[in-house]
Amino acid sequence: MHKIFAKPLFLGKKVVFLPQCHSTNDELAVLAKNSKEPEGLALYTHDQTKGKGQRGNAWIAEPGKNMLISVLLRPGFLDPQNQFYLNLITGLAIIDVLKEFIPNDLTLKWPNDVYIEDRKIAGILIESNMRGSTLESSIVGVGLNVNQKGFALPKATSMSIETGDDFDLNDIMENFLLKLEKWYLKLKAGAKGDILDQYHQLLMWRGEKRKFRNADEEFFGEIVGIDQHGRLAINYDGSLHYYGIKEVEFVG
Repeated sequence: MHKIFAKPLFLGKKVVFLPQCHSTNDELAVLAKNSKEPEGLALYTHDQTKGKGQRGNAWIAEPGKNMLISVLLRPGFLDPQNQFYLNLITGLAIIDVLKEFIPNDLTLKWPNDVYIEDRKIAGILIESNMRGSTLESSIVGVGLNVNQKGFALPKATSMSIETGDDFDLNDIMENFLLKLEKWYLKLKAGAKGDILDQYHQLLMWRGEKRKFRNADEEFFGEIVGIDQHGRLAINYDGSLHYYGIKEVEFVG
């Protein structure tokens, strides 16, 4: 156990800290099997040795420098086909944290990354469990680059690189939980339209022609937004085409 975060109403009121672990999502999934664990349980680490990203990619972070956290939600109010909204509100929460310190162009790259201009600063991985036709639990995993100064990937950045400052990780985590709670309560209140509008305003490359690759070909298309199922809508060949996660990738 570790200290609780005072500012949120219910996120982070129970906290588990592990100095090192393979994956915060995996560790929290074990705890979440106990149905008595409260919504809002947060688990974080300073050293994640086998962090997971989308498409099975690894998330590699320098020990002790970044926010590596997973949060347990119990979104039984949410229709399973709308669970993609959890990705949206998590991205919006990260943007809310960053814009307090960084004036640069902040965008959300579909489906689950946060960028400053052309540089990745955060990734999101949400894993859910069903009980019958109900979302029993969702684990919201976030890796946010905070104080790391160097990366193997040339297009990665951190809050410290962008501002020249170092940050208190506990303060950043508490702020993130506070912002995530705000958006989660909006979602619970049925404000899907507002959430979608805010997401579209921040959607990377929206309205621009870009090169993509699907299972059959490479093509140039214009990102229009996402549809009611969370699929990416791309306009090319005179019509809209819709793609789920892993069905299309950005080429340039």
